[in-house]
Amino acid sequence: MANESGAWLNEIGNILARDTDYPLDGTFLYVEADWGWADISIFKDLGANLLWRDPTSELIDALLEFWEAEASDKRWSSMQYRIEGGKFTATFTYDPLDPDVSTIDRRGVILRERYGNKQVVYPPLK
Repeated sequence: MANESGAWLNEIGNILARDTDYPLDGTFLYVEADWGWADISIFKDLGANLLWRDPTSELIDALLEFWEAEASDKRWSSMQYRIEGGKFTATFTYDPLDPDVSTIDRRGVILRERYGNKQVVYPPLK
């Protein structure tokens, strides 16, 4: 299964690399997932701030397939995926997520731990 996970993680990096509007280095992906859904946030570290990017349908599908491909006792509840220096690192949380804490709040804590008080810039609504 480790080889399969590695292949999925490489594919996720390849999908993220297709966003050529901004450098791949400094990309941070945060995902929470469960059956049939995933909350996905992509951030580009632009130095002074973080830019939030929309996940593509291809990325959403790949993340759901990756999650579902894991053995039922090895499924993660959240993943942090960072690309730096041309390499990715991925860390996972396997414990159930606290239903009394929102994804937005958990993500905010993780961003502050990782980036301090950098402002997140969101694209205009379409």
